[in-house]
Amino acid sequence: MSTGRACLGFGLRHTARVNERGGIKPWALAAVAGLVWAAAFPPVTFLPAAWLAPALLLWATRGRPRRAFGLGWVAGAAHYFSSLSWLIYIPVQPGNYAGWLALSAYCALYPALWAAFCWRLYQGDREKSLVDGLAELSPRARLGWGATCAAGWVALECLRGWVITGFPWNFLGAAQLEFTRLALVAAWTGVLGVSLVVAWCSVGGMLAVLHVRFEGRFQMGSLRELAAPAGLLFVAVMLGSLELSRPLAKERDQLEITLVQPAIPQTVLWDVGNAEAQANRFDQLMDLSERALSQETELLVWPEAAQPPWLALDISHLTNRINRLEAQVARTGAWRVWGADTATNRVPYNSAVLLDANTSVLANPAHLGRPLYSKQHLVMFGEYVPLGEVFPFLKSLAPVGNFGRGTGPVVFDLGKARTSVIICFEDVVPAIARRAATPEVDFLLNLTNDGWFGDSHQQWQHARSAAWRAIETRRPLVRCCNNGITGWIDERGKFHLGAKAMPVHSPGIRRVSVPLREGQRTQTFYQRTGDWLPWGAVVACVVLLGRQWLKRKKDSAEDAETAK
Repeated sequence: MSTGRACLGFGLRHTARVNERGGIKPWALAAVAGLVWAAAFPPVTFLPAAWLAPALLLWATRGRPRRAFGLGWVAGAAHYFSSLSWLIYIPVQPGNYAGWLALSAYCALYPALWAAFCWRLYQGDREKSLVDGLAELSPRARLGWGATCAAGWVALECLRGWVITGFPWNFLGAAQLEFTRLALVAAWTGVLGVSLVVAWCSVGGMLAVLHVRFEGRFQMGSLRELAAPAGLLFVAVMLGSLELSRPLAKERDQLEITLVQPAIPQTVLWDVGNAEAQANRFDQLMDLSERALSQETELLVWPEAAQPPWLALDISHLTNRINRLEAQVARTGAWRVWGADTATNRVPYNSAVLLDANTSVLANPAHLGRPLYSKQHLVMFGEYVPLGEVFPFLKSLAPVGNFGRGTGPVVFDLGKARTSVIICFEDVVPAIARRAATPEVDFLLNLTNDGWFGDSHQQWQHARSAAWRAIETRRPLVRCCNNGITGWIDERGKFHLGAKAMPVHSPGIRRVSVPLREGQRTQTFYQRTGDWLPWGAVVACVVLLGRQWLKRKKDSAEDAETAK
């Protein structure tokens, strides 16, 4: 933290001097702010950058709300165009570039709205420099403005995770995963509680630096703007420390799980008409599964959409390989969870199916009547198209068809343990994991396919975002990827990737031992109360904007009356 504040102080003093000399344009400064923000996440993963980003963005966008909106969009565009550049690896051209540009431009609206919101509620004289304008405000007004800016940041992250099904990716607080005592406050507030702390400390630091610049020297009074956010940070760290010191329930057993990472290219997954490619895909999956079952295991897991289309395979070869695999399954007594595309009334679903040791796949290839979970949170333009039912021609824009939505969580009973499956990007959606982690569930199981994005930094961004679900629910999260970060994450957000490293983008298997606790799992405060904090911030921001609108309307009426 001290390093972050020192960097913030140097950065603001330096940019102030440069800007006063006219050496840097406002849009360039805004772009730099956006790039600093992006550096908080993979592939750079420089944690202090998250503490700098809101202050730099606010400094870069200072001015009237309309100007602030434009500069905020520039900052947001610089951030999202760089941090979401993995979208160009999707093997659909030119749709990959169109998707990257469209999603980045859309997400950039949120920092633009934040900048406009902050400067709309700024009470200082806009005709004066920011230093002089803030100096004229009372300490209470400066404190209130800093808190308002932080609340606005959280409110807009909340809305980004909800509007048009939501894109809850790379929240500001999510960069603080290694700051364990702060990160664990997410069990009380969710990850957006961490965003609130970081945003307020950042803005408070900016105000403190500007106060020093106005006075020309450091005084203890300069720290007044930091007192409240520092107090919030202290409370958050204390709650996180309480969570860290909380003894976990006694370990009653361990579940031995083998995770299969086939690393099947996305083009092969889509090319269901190519019999040779599908046969090679099937053989690779079978080879890895037989390797996995050569040692004792209790659960064999395939990733999202791993099950090949049976009808594309030679029937005699299919029968021989499946029978061989099921003989191994019967010997070990292993349960199986497979990612598979299923269908009900001709509507396709992205599903996970539970198979016990005595289940024959060949006797029931459609998995009728078996425990089945279908994905609830579909990927826009990947698995469904908005308004596709109203305008059917739009459905052609979804590269893998239009899937149906699942209706809710499903608990898979494995005998000695129970798990709830979440598929693909559902592990970055707090509400999905919160509902899935019922008291009887021992761990969450995520089946995902990050093969869409090639050899990019997306896999690391995805895994780091997913780790917060383990903290928020106080449940281990096991991840099985087509390619990506395959392993498990404990209740403290720590990754366990096995003794032997497996390349992120290569085929292989990973054996993990997940602890099973005695009794039912207690629900965290966040699970019981939900997103009370971010939605409270949304309501507070709407009220503040409404009050200002009424005040301006009243002032205009009084001015008009005086003019008469």
